[in-house]
Amino acid sequence: MNSNLALRVLSAFILAPAVICAVWYGQTVYEIYNVPLYPIFLAVLGTGLAWEWGTMFQKKGSANQLIMALTVVLTAFMTEGNPAFCLWIILLGTACVYGISGHFRFALGCFYICLPILSLGYIYYINESVSREVVLWLFFVVWATDVGGFVIGKTVGGPKLAPKISAKKTWSGLLGAIAFAMGVAWVFGLYLKAHDLLPDEVYRNRLIFSAGMLAVIAQAGDFFESAIKRKLGLKDSSQLIPGHGGLFDRVDGLLFAAMASALVLAIMNNGWIS
Repeated sequence: MNSNLALRVLSAFILAPAVICAVWYGQTVYEIYNVPLYPIFLAVLGTGLAWEWGTMFQKKGSANQLIMALTVVLTAFMTEGNPAFCLWIILLGTACVYGISGHFRFALGCFYICLPILSLGYIYYINESVSREVVLWLFFVVWATDVGGFVIGKTVGGPKLAPKISAKKTWSGLLGAIAFAMGVAWVFGLYLKAHDLLPDEVYRNRLIFSAGMLAVIAQAGDFFESAIKRKLGLKDSSQLIPGHGGLFDRVDGLLFAAMASALVLAIMNNGWIS
């Protein structure tokens, strides 16, 4: 247990800074060196998920994985200025995967992977003045949700949340996830306020409330992936990340949270701050 925890911490210390750098310096690197760092990050993430999806369904090395990966890459690089068109790309990619595999659930993986990638790109480009802050806020909230659920769930225990889907999730863990997410949002709100990126307290309160809602949505994403693994008889989506399992095991909550956030922003149609 201690060895596994050490691996989890070490992996997190390596991966988290890489993600933060891709988000924070993405625009700067593109402007100075003409290197699309953030789309590259999304493409690598999505391609890794496409590979895992194929291995989970025992279709690794297939044309289906190649089509999924191509769809992800096109989505990652074309989202800026073309989010609606990317939806058609995702539909076409999903149809091609279904046509070749004849497996409807497997083909839906194209949606499951590409829509969050599109969402993360859409959020990043919707309002350049706060784009990286919005995406980092989303990542921090999801990470806090995972940490809060794990720490409080392990410490307090109690009744199971949905034992038929995930044997380890508890109601106390869910409350811990919400509390940690809202706490991180509160701290992040202080940073935004200090840099004049939040007009007043009302917006910070919305930020904190939204974090609590996203914590619940992220937990739903976790359950969704757990249900898929249970259906496939798997413990982890892969062994790609030491101590963590696979990419899906680390970003399952982020996938749902990103789609929910992008949907809200699309409805608002005015960036993060109106």
